[in-house]
Amino acid sequence: MKTLALILAVTTVFFAPAAFGELEESVEVKARQLLEAHKGSLVVITAKGLLKAKTSGEPLPDREQQRRTLGITIGDDGLVVVSNSAIDAAVGLAGQQAQMNEKVVTIQSATTEFADVEISYGDTTLLRGRVVRQDVEADVAFILPDAAEAKALGKKFEKVDLSQFAATAEAADRVVGLSRSSAVYGYMPTLVLGRITGVFRGERTYFVTDAGSAQGVPVFTLDGKPVGVTVVRIIDGQPSGVLGTLSAGSIQVMANLAREAAKTP
Repeated sequence: MKTLALILAVTTVFFAPAAFGELEESVEVKARQLLEAHKGSLVVITAKGLLKAKTSGEPLPDREQQRRTLGITIGDDGLVVVSNSAIDAAVGLAGQQAQMNEKVVTIQSATTEFADVEISYGDTTLLRGRVVRQDVEADVAFILPDAAEAKALGKKFEKVDLSQFAATAEAADRVVGLSRSSAVYGYMPTLVLGRITGVFRGERTYFVTDAGSAQGVPVFTLDGKPVGVTVVRIIDGQPSGVLGTLSAGSIQVMANLAREAAKTP
């Protein structure tokens, strides 16, 4: 019996840590593989436009806007999805007060007229695009690249296939968020390992994760299925400042509506 106990003790000491190490390495390898597979779909969007606002008095002067954010290519046509509030300065302005000369006025409505949208693919390719649909409440916008420019450059789009979404993703599941760094690091592809910490099922499904760390970050399960894209929760027309990963299935439906809208001149 003493000999058997000794064998079991040795087995525990020498084999358990190795098995644990192999598990951790497997997670890291899968995360790196996901980044390598999808880095080409991660784009940087630069959107320029005019912010127009109507008030309870005289309209505010138009203001030039430029915003830069992460986008994800989700179609063979190059369709890109972004967090709408990341490109549209008008979100949440209605009802706010503004100083105009010596008067304080209330903003009744605000819109952004996009004048120029540029899509950078991280491979020296730059394409012009246009915003084809915005859903303010879902905080999602869709941008379609110029087809003629893409054809002239022979650009083939790498995409995240949202139709293969993670239908069974639940709290505690391990996930990977993919992004690009700031210009300081040359917009290099980056990743965050995390877990789904909660699932909110309302009119739309949102996943709360510690991997969806910023607007526009796509989140995947370890087996490569897209969970969704991280956006800001909009409550009663106002940005809440709280992030949520909107389900890939919901975005796929809205993407089809965006393609229909793009057909209208």
